[in-house]
Amino acid sequence: MKRLLLILSAIAFSTGVFGQTEIIRLYEGRAPGCENWTQQEFLFEYTTSMNPGEVGQCILNVTDPELWAYLPEKGTETGTAVVVCPGGGFTALSWHQEGPNVAKWFAAHGIAAFVLKYRIAYSGADYEEAKYVVDHSYGNQGRDARMRELTDKHAKIAQEQGYDRSMAWDDGRAAITYIRKNAQKYGINPKAIGIIGFSAGGNIVYHVALEHDEMSRPDFLGMFYPAWFEDKVPADPMPLFIAASTSEASSSNGFGDTPALYNAWNRTRQPLEIHSFTKGFHGFGYRDNGQSVYIWPTLFCNFLENCNLLQK
Repeated sequence: MKRLLLILSAIAFSTGVFGQTEIIRLYEGRAPGCENWTQQEFLFEYTTSMNPGEVGQCILNVTDPELWAYLPEKGTETGTAVVVCPGGGFTALSWHQEGPNVAKWFAAHGIAAFVLKYRIAYSGADYEEAKYVVDHSYGNQGRDARMRELTDKHAKIAQEQGYDRSMAWDDGRAAITYIRKNAQKYGINPKAIGIIGFSAGGNIVYHVALEHDEMSRPDFLGMFYPAWFEDKVPADPMPLFIAASTSEASSSNGFGDTPALYNAWNRTRQPLEIHSFTKGFHGFGYRDNGQSVYIWPTLFCNFLENCNLLQK
């Protein structure tokens, strides 16, 4: 019965409940380096610990990267496109608040948004095991001894499979390349294609910015409470928007020092903004609940407009 419910949920998830217009596979055949991976992908809903009564969505065991396209209505297009990279520590994708929610907001404001379902590490052998991971790592049930055992077990399997974060970075580059090659199809300005990411997704943004070719070069960046970055600046820097909670905007948060990154980028004389939200928290993503932190999409659009990246 659980298996049937999972399948029905996945069907609803992929056929219009969340408003996407197209799902695009990034690679023909199996993604490079994943040819022998056999883990099953899972989508779960769970009760979050951040907001009482809120339901989150989480994807595990991604081996087949995709772009989920959310396009603006005709007549509202700005010509700008953005790749949206959810977070999840490279072991899951925090899908709802850091993926489709964000993309739908952008599409409603004339920006073509493509949510990147990128490759992540092994996170469960079957439904029961994967569900336990979601409930005890991302839900409100807390980490316990079994969860710690599963974390160690899964990390070992991921290492044996050869998983590396650079696979996700490659998926980010492939996403920008696809959009640029198909810019005319989507009514996109090929010189106004950017990438944003949340937490681990911010790590993808950072590394795509550091290393890319002409086709995969982003025209702008957005890093939201990014994880595991430094203050190194690419040789060809582009406009950068940074946002995080006040408690994270320091070198002591375990992820990275956003003020240091701001200062390093500022020396390039590229357009740049940083916002530190007093009421923010790691994983704030986008929720339409009126909280003050959710002014960030408007601030980000203002930033793009000031960079002459929105055609109106």
